Amino acid sequence: MREVLPGPGLGRREFLSALAGASMCGGAGPAIGLSFGTYAHQMLNWEDSLELIARTGYDGVEIALIPGWPTEPARLSLRDRSRLRAMLVEHDLAVPAFLENLRIADPSHAPGENRERLLRAIELGRQIVPGTPPIFETVLGRKPDEWDEVRHQMVEEAGELANVAAQGRTVICFKPHVANAVNDVNRSLWLLEQVASPWFRCTYDFSHLWLAGLELVSTMEQLIPVSPYVHLKDAVKEGNSHRFLLPGDGETDYAELCSQLLRLGFAGYANVEVSAQIHRELDYQPILTTRVCYERMAAAFESAGISRP
Repeated sequence: MREVLPGPGLGRREFLSALAGASMCGGAGPAIGLSFGTYAHQMLNWEDSLELIARTGYDGVEIALIPGWPTEPARLSLRDRSRLRAMLVEHDLAVPAFLENLRIADPSHAPGENRERLLRAIELGRQIVPGTPPIFETVLGRKPDEWDEVRHQMVEEAGELANVAAQGRTVICFKPHVANAVNDVNRSLWLLEQVASPWFRCTYDFSHLWLAGLELVSTMEQLIPVSPYVHLKDAVKEGNSHRFLLPGDGETDYAELCSQLLRLGFAGYANVEVSAQIHRELDYQPILTTRVCYERMAAAFESAGISRP
């Protein structure tokens, strides 16, 4: 791992103030962090992944806890966790979120599985970033045409998970996903209203909303006030299907997105997510991808006048 860019990673700032609702006023606004997700680095050991992300210049890292990833909690010994914490301190690297992949209202999952995965994430957060619990970021599963069938069960199960999260002072952020039951703004807002917990919030990811035919500014105005976390990637439609792209390879206007984050008073982290459709390709280059995404998104932050942590 000698191809990383020089320069230190930068520190963390409090971001949970976004949970109370974003301000609609203009001005310079609070600092917004730029992070990168280790979902894109399954093929790297976690030490090299952290080193790469920090030295490239990101302010934070979203750590993937999904089974099969190097940082799956079951694979991290106490020694690993101590080393992980030390590396985060060494590189002054924030952990704004953990990435998981829950499925609620899903009979194929064992009873209590989602709760146990959330509890493992809460425990890991206490060990590696004590005092600053990472957001627990996840999709919710099921299919779009099953919404009417499962939405009330989703409310019940999401509410139970929110109660567990509250005990651990951890915010769950679900992401509207084009292939899931919760796939647009209206369903997201309905679910949030029904669960009615400050510990259950939304992740804003325009790529999925763009695929649903929705517009950038209007979706940001509706969701950013309830979204303490943002994912950055692009998408393209291919007939009746779609493909996710690196941020900057699609039609998203990131200068506008960043300007809207400032206007709406967003005070969290925006995280580059590299889709499995990309990082599972045989010719995928994790080091180059990490660099390219940083160069594009750091430039968009700068052009919008965003102050980073």
